[in-house]
Amino acid sequence: MVLRAGDTSLHEQWLAGPEPRTWDLVVSYFGDDPRRYRTGDVRRVDRKGPKWPALHHVLTVDLAETIEDYDYIWLPDDDLATDTASINELFEYAARYRLALSQPALTEDSYYSHEITLVDRRFELRYTNFVEIMAPCFRRDFLLRCLPTFNATQTGWGLDFHWPRFVPDTSSIAIVDAVTVRHTRPVGGPNYAAARAAGVNTWAEYYDYLIQHEIDLTTTVYRGIGAGYRQRAEPTAICVSVDGPQPGLTDWLDHHAVHADLIIVYSDDPAVRELARDTEHPILLCDNSVPVADPVERAVANIHAAVATARSAGMAWLLPLGPRELFYDDGRRRWQIPGAGQVSFIAHEAVPKPHPVADPFRECTLFRVSGRSAFLDAPANRSAVRLDSDIEPVDTHSFTGFTGASGTVTAPMILHYPYPSFESWLVRATEAASSGGAMARHFAHYSRDLLQVAVAHGSLDGAGACFRAEIPCDGMVRRMVEEGELMRLDAVLQRPSLVRSTRLSA
Repeated sequence: MVLRAGDTSLHEQWLAGPEPRTWDLVVSYFGDDPRRYRTGDVRRVDRKGPKWPALHHVLTVDLAETIEDYDYIWLPDDDLATDTASINELFEYAARYRLALSQPALTEDSYYSHEITLVDRRFELRYTNFVEIMAPCFRRDFLLRCLPTFNATQTGWGLDFHWPRFVPDTSSIAIVDAVTVRHTRPVGGPNYAAARAAGVNTWAEYYDYLIQHEIDLTTTVYRGIGAGYRQRAEPTAICVSVDGPQPGLTDWLDHHAVHADLIIVYSDDPAVRELARDTEHPILLCDNSVPVADPVERAVANIHAAVATARSAGMAWLLPLGPRELFYDDGRRRWQIPGAGQVSFIAHEAVPKPHPVADPFRECTLFRVSGRSAFLDAPANRSAVRLDSDIEPVDTHSFTGFTGASGTVTAPMILHYPYPSFESWLVRATEAASSGGAMARHFAHYSRDLLQVAVAHGSLDGAGACFRAEIPCDGMVRRMVEEGELMRLDAVLQRPSLVRSTRLSA
């Protein structure tokens, strides 16, 4: 193993455990501590700079003769949580299947960039056309073939799509699901920072590399070797409070029937109740648990009641949602992380259309990425909770009383459709003005600029031009998608579909 390590490297944990390791370790250190990582059974070589150019020098100069003594060389990042036994097993799988290029799968609670790298527990390994630069394991002959590419860019972005071009057949590259590691830090890290500090436009470098080598970014699983078992998904209930007929409510119910074993609908509206009865999905209709006027207080009370209702129905998890939100998952429930008591999902907000919208879930397919773009509404992050005996909702977004870890995942995600058009904003503004309470306060906080424009014009309609001016034009959309501020998702049309980008932080 040749490891690029900083002062916060986790690799000292990898050496723990009762099993003797079957591999040697070279630490390519980029920190400043002269005593760090100097032990009798670990060789340290010093080299500053981003991972891949530095590894090019280490492997072609410092270890040029050494690597000839090894059949396999693993080049992991230093923020992976693993142990000696797992690394032993990774090398064993690589040798057993004569893999030119391989990697361990990422646990469900990892930070990740490529969905294909997350563990699929149906398999021991999957033959793919992709192994990520985060943790590639090379057969020596294949490493020598790929070495010239290590020095091609500062970040290494694109190398993992390029290396498969050098493989003659589809049985030479695999993701090993029998061996998992946990990626503990957000994607990017010191390589990205080092490249930026050197004045490199990382995205421009990446795109130039892809164009130069005519690289296709499609990732494919060709086939897998079965593990002989599949992790059983735990029964899950979704609850929702619906005050009245909502655009796209039928699509909402159809969509979530894929992701839940039970949908608990709270509503006193006859039209909503009739629509829910007409579906063939497992829906439990309930009256609102308390007759309060404020929609937020009513929703919290309904969630409180749903905890007991879902538990009585044999559910293991409960996920509260709003009727203007979709839970976007691949259907395999990998968010049900062992040991977790609460799992929170990040929300992304639909970009409005410049015209009236009949069904937002079908028509709105462009989303503002959480943390990257300004929202029109309060972030609608939601949490699923394991139904222990002392569960209580804190608000509409989280719980207390659960047992186990609590953290946030980046996938699945919540797709929030608060204002699919200006017309829907007008409806919400009227509701907020008449209801008061928490809903009105939230609305006024996030719509304060629009409300000021409306006051200046003397009517709510006067804010229309300002609202529509915030909708990005086609040229802006292309740029914002490329820079990660926006993303495209056809949530309903591709149900169930694979999301791109999971992490659980304790």
